[in-house]
Amino acid sequence: MNIFFYGGTFDPPHLGHEMIIKQLLPSCDKFIVFPSKKSPLKNSKPIANGIQRIDMLALLFDDSKIEIDDYEIKSVNKSYTYLTIEYLKKKYEKSSFTMVVGKDQLKTLQKWKLFDAFVDDINIICFNRNAQEELCVERFNDYKNIKFVDDFEYNISSTEIRKSLYHLNYKDSISMLDSRVLKYIKKNNLYA
Repeated sequence: MNIFFYGGTFDPPHLGHEMIIKQLLPSCDKFIVFPSKKSPLKNSKPIANGIQRIDMLALLFDDSKIEIDDYEIKSVNKSYTYLTIEYLKKKYEKSSFTMVVGKDQLKTLQKWKLFDAFVDDINIICFNRNAQEELCVERFNDYKNIKFVDDFEYNISSTEIRKSLYHLNYKDSISMLDSRVLKYIKKNNLYA
């Protein structure tokens, strides 16, 4: 089985996340989304709790090929990618795995715990969310399993969305969020 997976805080999940997954969906048998408890390289915890982020992801993705997996949310360990890959390998033996990352994650990839131990075992697809910025691919020339997608532009940021929602500026958020996710955010008074 050809499995793609995409991890992140998804706080909140937005249309950029949806665009990436929908573009890649025809290339895989299954696409797994892993909301993290807390990113090991970030100081702050997500504002929405794990259940709320899973609920929002479920609203955003209604496709039988897409699975929202709570492994990282429920884990007693930090959300380290190498642990998620071990989990995937046990759950889906004899499958190939492709990790999806944004350019913002690629910048820190070599700082990830045990990066060198797992990087050769999986494929990586990196999306540039702003075509105006360089991808700095030279740093990754030695990794033949990393594919760069730089003709894809979605300049949407969960941080910017949270700032807008904090100021109850729903008008700016409409263009970045699925209407069902925005309705959920309003109903649960998230980010305000």
